[in-house]
Amino acid sequence: MKQLPSECPVRSKDPVSKARDIAYVRLGRKNLELAAEYYQDFGLSTFEVSKERILFRGFSSNLPCWSLEKADRDFLLGLGLYISSAEEFERLRRIDGAEVRPLGRFGSGHFPTVTIQDPSGLPVDAVLLPSSLEEMERNRRSRNWNSDGKVTRKNQPQPYEVGPAKVNRLGHAVFLKQEFLKNAQWYCDVFGMIPSDIQILPESKEPVIAFLRCDLGEKLTDHHTIVIASGIDDRLEHCAFELEDLDEVAKGREWLLRRGWKPAWGIGRHILGSQIFDYQRDPSGMLVEHYTDGDKFDDTVPVGFHPISRESLYQWGQDMPEDFLDTELSVEKLIQLVKGIFSGRKIELKRLMELKKVAELSPRSWIKY
Repeated sequence: MKQLPSECPVRSKDPVSKARDIAYVRLGRKNLELAAEYYQDFGLSTFEVSKERILFRGFSSNLPCWSLEKADRDFLLGLGLYISSAEEFERLRRIDGAEVRPLGRFGSGHFPTVTIQDPSGLPVDAVLLPSSLEEMERNRRSRNWNSDGKVTRKNQPQPYEVGPAKVNRLGHAVFLKQEFLKNAQWYCDVFGMIPSDIQILPESKEPVIAFLRCDLGEKLTDHHTIVIASGIDDRLEHCAFELEDLDEVAKGREWLLRRGWKPAWGIGRHILGSQIFDYQRDPSGMLVEHYTDGDKFDDTVPVGFHPISRESLYQWGQDMPEDFLDTELSVEKLIQLVKGIFSGRKIELKRLMELKKVAELSPRSWIKY
């Protein structure tokens, strides 16, 4: 690897624990009813409903993966990660400020959690999930596909279905952080994450995005479960949900458009991670993604380094809308930036300015936006 001017997140030799997968994301929402209506159209299944909280799950699990909670503003409340070792759970609970919930985050009938805060102050729940529950039978439905030389569907048209996508599972979450390295390395040190790919700025060669996967040894896992990117403020950029196949992604897009919800970008295929994607915006304006056919890695794949640009985000697909990457400097972002600086955070302003410049350059200059 060519020497970079700044440190990059690296695999920890002795992490406190090893996350097995992402468990859930918790969101505060002003309009809980509208948000719930959206996520039902998005394809999530209702798990539990109360006046103050609505839990959703995917079809591949009987556990909640999405929590909408009544709040006075729209914001990220927390993140959950699965672990399966009681020994690791004990090590996590000894971290300063750790808070243990023997009955779990969502009350009776759930699994014990220990909550710690990442360097940005985000509450992260480590959920102690028995290993026996990790390999639940998934309710999969496979379509028959014909191709040149291989006919699996004879005298039978491909059925056309109308309705929400069938969301299998929450796949990953992407976070913007004022302190990129500190946060990315924390997930490596505390939850044993492994950098799959790191993107660097084309001129300064500074690292700005880290795609982190779980360390499951020889067992395959998603190319990334957590993504940490440099940001002016600390927030959730988007979450992605895995679907069965391309037809299901297209079906989900059609249903959301038919229902009048706002699309964001798609359909296309990413370069890093290879997912076929379709992005939408929920009623708060937050990005959410349907995807399928993502890369699966074991622990042997070395970290890759790549220059970042708008072009680096997709190998094919609809042109990226101009407003897809949120590069505007709003008053709220500037307030958060000033707060971060005065609180002593190590914020690389030159890095943020170069990243903003790169994010605003069209990869297809021959197309007039």
